[in-house]
Amino acid sequence: MATQEKIDIVQAYTDKFKSAKSVYLTDFSGIDVPMITEMRKKFRDSNIEYKVLKNRLAKRSLQAADITVLDEHLTGVNAFVISYDDPVAPAKIIKEYNKKKELLKLKVVYLEGQVFAAEKANALADLPSREELLANFVGLIQAPLAKLLATLQAPMQKLAGTLDAVKNSK
Repeated sequence: MATQEKIDIVQAYTDKFKSAKSVYLTDFSGIDVPMITEMRKKFRDSNIEYKVLKNRLAKRSLQAADITVLDEHLTGVNAFVISYDDPVAPAKIIKEYNKKKELLKLKVVYLEGQVFAAEKANALADLPSREELLANFVGLIQAPLAKLLATLQAPMQKLAGTLDAVKNSK
């Protein structure tokens, strides 16, 4: 029998799963409390939620959010890493912490309606962030304009240099 508290949890996480850019399903067994606390803080700073949910409640929330592709992966102890802004940010944070010691065992990633294996998530972590891509794009656009400007200014600088040399020689 469903209690009101469980119904509220299912409804809250249904809304969260619907608004998520990506959902990472992880196995958190073997991680100590100080490390989990440190990871949660890092996740919070990036507008990412880390939550341990009972598989039954998670399954109901995911089904209500029309995300049924994760059902087969809801076995064992699971934690959900839910990203609301940058879908790649959780992969970067998980990879950073797993460099020290294999802490979070990534099972699968749900991104834009598709499920990816853990290996693909590691490839996602190597991608540059959206901000880095935009900065590179602006740099690529700016470089030809700067060269054009320098080319247009060169004859004027030569003329000014020549006039200055004539003035100094007299």
